[in-house]
Amino acid sequence: MGINISKFRGEIKVRCSLDKCLPYVLILSVLLTGCASTQKLSEQDKKRIEVVKLNTKVERPKDMYYFGPGASVGLLFGAVGGAIAGVSNMGPGSAMLAFAEQNGVRIEEIVSQEFEGALRQSGKLKIADRAGDNGATINLSVIQFGFSVPNGFSSRLVPVVSFKSEMVDAGGNVIWSARDSVLPLGNPVEGEPADALRTNAKAIEAAWRAAVKHIARNMVSEL
Repeated sequence: MGINISKFRGEIKVRCSLDKCLPYVLILSVLLTGCASTQKLSEQDKKRIEVVKLNTKVERPKDMYYFGPGASVGLLFGAVGGAIAGVSNMGPGSAMLAFAEQNGVRIEEIVSQEFEGALRQSGKLKIADRAGDNGATINLSVIQFGFSVPNGFSSRLVPVVSFKSEMVDAGGNVIWSARDSVLPLGNPVEGEPADALRTNAKAIEAAWRAAVKHIARNMVSEL
């Protein structure tokens, strides 16, 4: 099937087969999630920040990203100021997300747990329930999460996760931030068959947890 472009309510909708659409989707994924970036913690802040509190309320998008078997892909452009608004599929992706959450698997909880684990393991900062005047709060937010085929020749799915972290001092100033992603290309997590993920919440959790752990370790290493 070729690519068919048509205008619909001010948006451009592109539909194509998985193998032909994948290069465009990979480019869009990078644009949507952004490149890895870090605002370094200054030497002065390293000396004055004694403890950090982790904000356990992690924000995330409502919909899960999905690009794989069973997807009728819609690539949506131009919702706000001509920028790319998002890539989503409301079929198998929504079903997989609902299945995961019904079984207690939530990406926001995984991000919170794995980031805390990476920070504790590093020993770089003491974690406390209250930050205080000489402390700071770390806020986490998920930019994108879901699953995708890693290339046009694979039917297996790999986790796609992007999140950011910000350290805010007692005065409300952002003194450290990091943003990183695990995308389809170069994914460090071994792919799983789509059918296996759709029926195994533990496999979904394991895949997301491995991706988040990889990102969290990278972030904490920059502290």
